Amino acid sequence: MIHQPVLLNEVLEYLKPKPGGKYIDATMNGGGHTLAIAERVQPNGIVLGIEWDSELLKETEARIKKQESSANLIFVNDSYVNLKNIVEDHDFQPDGILFDLGLSSWHYETSGRGFTFKKDEPLDMRFNTSGGVPVSEIVNLYDVPELEQIIRDYGEEQFARSISESIGLNRKKRPIMTTEDLVSVISVAVPEWYKHRKIHFATKTFQALRVVVNDELGNVAKGVRTAIDILKPGGRIVVISFQGHEDKIVREIFKEQVKAGRIIQPVKGTIRPTWPEQQANPRSRSAKMKVVEKI
Repeated sequence: MIHQPVLLNEVLEYLKPKPGGKYIDATMNGGGHTLAIAERVQPNGIVLGIEWDSELLKETEARIKKQESSANLIFVNDSYVNLKNIVEDHDFQPDGILFDLGLSSWHYETSGRGFTFKKDEPLDMRFNTSGGVPVSEIVNLYDVPELEQIIRDYGEEQFARSISESIGLNRKKRPIMTTEDLVSVISVAVPEWYKHRKIHFATKTFQALRVVVNDELGNVAKGVRTAIDILKPGGRIVVISFQGHEDKIVREIFKEQVKAGRIIQPVKGTIRPTWPEQQANPRSRSAKMKVVEKI
């Protein structure tokens, strides 16, 4: 399996999938969580798996269909922002909903869309290429102050100003079209010491551009709010986030909805991966999980 599901034991423990239940995996990715939940709902429960990326969905579906528990699955190619329409179309009232907001390994390793600076690929970074604009359009057409704000706000990059100015200067010579183009433009904008840290010097800029091009933060807020609306009373929502901005949005929505008397938090605070999981799967290190239950 390409995608190593993060916090799998914890997801099963807190989502509590039961035989005959109906569950939604709002971010199917490689299907690791989806299959594990499908095994727990047998013989006659259903898991509705949503994946926005049509290419990734095709690959995941082809692989999962070989598994016995795939008979309990419905595959949907859509964004979880449309949860309300999706459940209406499938006449589906869920007992539990999972959001794993991390990127799939597939996006880094196979998509060819410039999610990683470790390969030279076109600067795209869209999860679904049938809509929106690629990152190359943002870096070549947005005003320098606007780029600075994006890189600072969504990447928390301390050299946002010099990086955005470097983009502005270099794109006059020729358009910035590939990941390698962008990395070299960032490289000349940051001090030498910054290039020798544990985290790659382009990481935060890449993250900021990806978040903006996919409207990730707006989507999280819409998706989580809708999930609370459509969930059965007594049902649970489990959210795994990997960046501070997302985690903050989820935390604020949950706090507000607890105050409004719509949900409770069966587990206070944040659940983190165990040390053995962090060692076995380094990508899990930044994962934060939150759990709520609808009243």
